[in-house]
Amino acid sequence: MDTPFGVWLPQVTILRSRKLSDAQGAVEAIRQRHCVLLQLDDTAPEEAQRIIDFLSGAVSALDGQVERIGECTFLFAPAGVTVSQS
Repeated sequence: MDTPFGVWLPQVTILRSRKLSDAQGAVEAIRQRHCVLLQLDDTAPEEAQRIIDFLSGAVSALDGQVERIGECTFLFAPAGVTVSQS
């Protein structure tokens, strides 16, 4: 993908998070324009909701996008990445 700053190659970071403090790494990856695939299979439901809320707010502030992929799997994409499901 060409950008005003040159060629940008999308990257995907896969994160398995168990606590809210792990989510900061996901925000840093999104700020570096990586897509983040977040798996919350082993996370307590209340902690999972806190993580999703935190990351959704961060992605929204960065003009990104959130898509639910599965029951416990989410994709957080930075601005400029189009996510579509078929």
